Amino acid sequence: MVTVTVSAKFHNPSLSRRKEWQQGTRLYRDTKQFCIDGWENGDFGKSVTTASIDNDLYSAIQNQAIREAKSDHNKDGEVRYRESQPFAVNNQNWELDTTENGTVVVGFPCVTQWWYTPIELYDDIADPVDRLVKGDAKKTRLQVYRRGDDWYCTFNIEYDADTSGETPIGVDIGERHILAVTAYGEGESMLVSGGEAKYVRRKYRSLRDSLSEAGALRARNRVGDKEQRRIKDLNHKLSRRLITFAEQFEAPVIRMEDLEGIRENSSWSGIHSWHFHQLQQFITYKAERAGIRVEKVDAYHTSQRCSACGSMGTRDGDHFLCSECNRGRHADLNASENIAQREG
Repeated sequence: MVTVTVSAKFHNPSLSRRKEWQQGTRLYRDTKQFCIDGWENGDFGKSVTTASIDNDLYSAIQNQAIREAKSDHNKDGEVRYRESQPFAVNNQNWELDTTENGTVVVGFPCVTQWWYTPIELYDDIADPVDRLVKGDAKKTRLQVYRRGDDWYCTFNIEYDADTSGETPIGVDIGERHILAVTAYGEGESMLVSGGEAKYVRRKYRSLRDSLSEAGALRARNRVGDKEQRRIKDLNHKLSRRLITFAEQFEAPVIRMEDLEGIRENSSWSGIHSWHFHQLQQFITYKAERAGIRVEKVDAYHTSQRCSACGSMGTRDGDHFLCSECNRGRHADLNASENIAQREG
């Protein structure tokens, strides 16, 4: 099974469309917050339905908001949606089709009606989109969101394809080594220390603490912005380096752990504030632009199993040792080999 993530810009949507979509993002946020507040206050049970939602969003969108809010509520910590949320529609309640002149249009409900709007089709997604139009592929949920003055949609397309001859590139993202990468079957790997990222976090955390004690809240916020820019620049460099590594192999496919699995199963207390999500986004975006498919795989026991025989082993710092075959390997590279071998 091949999964392709499509992120496409809507082509010149009308003012009425943009106004309604903007309203939809606000109502989506409000629906999710209504659910969170209701569960926190004990106003209703987890089985809340659209009958409890008092807004004009289509019921399919309300249902999706309830599902997302329930997932967020199951995580630790307070949930507050302070900005408009991309609104989502499940796979059964949106359409993709072509017009007589070959223009690809996406249709979905929002507040007052269904909207059918052309998207800009770039080369890397033309083939999977064509498969979907012809009925030879399946689609996942649709998300609609605004970036600057433009509107975008994103969804996945899944289809069966011959993957023989591909080179799996396993990518493990972590704290000690921010990137551990293995080209499975090629005997090539890449290991990038997480030292620079940790230094940036420590430096700006110390600055924020000092400014908070001094009551300089405005300066503290500026420090936070500087940290975000430093980390963003680092993630851009890391993602470019990974794509360059992958491009040297024939038909590479990048495989990464599912982000939710990383967050839920990690024992590292700082993982919820870490920029794993942004790094994965940059890797995915740059890979798609380079024509490289990206797959997410199950994160279960990628660090505990031997990538050679599959038995459980032990980790001591950076060293992994298999108790069955006695194979020794750098622990993060062993994890990246396991990731490379898993089906996305």
